[in-house]
Amino acid sequence: MVHERHQVLGDPHPASDYLARIEGLGITRAAALVMAPRDDLSFTRELNDAVLALCDESKGFFFAACSVHPADGDAALAELRRVASLGATWVKLHPNTQDFDVSDPAVEIVVAEATALGLPVLFDAYSPWDRNQPGKFIKLAMAVPESRLILAHAHGPDFPSLLVYEIVARYPFWPRQVWIDVSATASLLANGPFAEQFAWVLRKVGTDRVLFGSDYPLDDPRTALDGVRSLGFDDDELRAILHDNAAALLAGTS
Repeated sequence: MVHERHQVLGDPHPASDYLARIEGLGITRAAALVMAPRDDLSFTRELNDAVLALCDESKGFFFAACSVHPADGDAALAELRRVASLGATWVKLHPNTQDFDVSDPAVEIVVAEATALGLPVLFDAYSPWDRNQPGKFIKLAMAVPESRLILAHAHGPDFPSLLVYEIVARYPFWPRQVWIDVSATASLLANGPFAEQFAWVLRKVGTDRVLFGSDYPLDDPRTALDGVRSLGFDDDELRAILHDNAAALLAGTS
């Protein structure tokens, strides 16, 4: 990663390691992301600048998912405006690692500002400590209806709660602005007794709202890709999950 204070694992995992792991897999773009600490704006800027620089160095292979901490208030909003002006593509928020509650009004303020700047917001969306978190994401999407929210990990073992998105999609007020990233969960459930149910739930949500993710460095990209391919999706569904849906988000056309 970009800084030893911000490594997910103890061993270094630089961008070059990821690039070596995906060789031959057909992966054409990947998010470079960080997670901002609270009350440390200098380090937050350092992290964001590092991923922005990496994206420039990679000539567009990586795209920047910069981060702020919702508790940093106006300073967080100013940092969002700064990174947006420098080419940030998405915003990354992680309730567990950053230790905030999705229902905190400060989160809605950050999401609203990111939305005004044209930035989708990628959330880690599985908390073993907050069983109400899936409903909080629904409320957040309703509070900022023009936002584009990406829920990483598909609520993990609680993936059946995603069925609510099939229900709300029946109502005219729901704009279908929530995408489901299957990183970690697809490989966890692949080739097991819940794999068929997981694919069924994702189809209920709509495979036009499902995104591939590898959860690197905690998971291997090849393992993640094999996991998605093992779920029984047809070629059109796989094309959407592995490429088309993310490409539309990145292009701002979805």
